[in-house]
Amino acid sequence: MSKFSGTWKMKRSENFDELLKVLGVNAMLRKVAVAAASNPHVEIRQEGETFYIKTSTSVRTTEIHFTIGEEYNEETVDGRKCRGRWDFSLPIVLEVE
Repeated sequence: MSKFSGTWKMKRSENFDELLKVLGVNAMLRKVAVAAASNPHVEIRQEGETFYIKTSTSVRTTEIHFTIGEEYNEETVDGRKCRGRWDFSLPIVLEVE
């Protein structure tokens, strides 16, 4: 498995507002989320198949940790609680919510 530890910068974001709209996020929160997410600072620490990810924006900082293939609790940008699972067995990295 590739090593992902380090500090990352987002090169581009496409259709984030449309995604939030489909998820039912209200217009005001979408506007704030899209502006904040345009330049996130992401720090990843990897220990084997366990990841610790800290994402900082101008609005808030979030931290998650998970082990590949195992479900974990997460909170969406609009405060909804959900469970997620990361899968690296496909040719792409996939998070299932």
